[in-house]
Amino acid sequence: MLKVLNVTTVGGESGKSAVIVEPAALEGAKRYVQTKASAAQLTAVTYGTAITPSAWTELTVNGGEVTPANGDTVARVVEVDAANKPIAVGDAVLHLG
Repeated sequence: MLKVLNVTTVGGESGKSAVIVEPAALEGAKRYVQTKASAAQLTAVTYGTAITPSAWTELTVNGGEVTPANGDTVARVVEVDAANKPIAVGDAVLHLG
């Protein structure tokens, strides 16, 4: 079962959004973020099924900024293990600077 991440976004520089995730990432885990125009367009993630990292943007620091495509309104963050298999996921509405 996937754990739930609490994801919020805050407008940063013009056209960018800072992505804040709670709780902190597990040791050895990576986080990736994806933005889309609607929640239905976000890539579904399944526990135990590896993601394709090239379809996501790595979130290297909590509060890191992303630059969504024009028209994107939602974000999904996935936390993965060393094999890129999801262990936690969370969504948020995008707030742009």
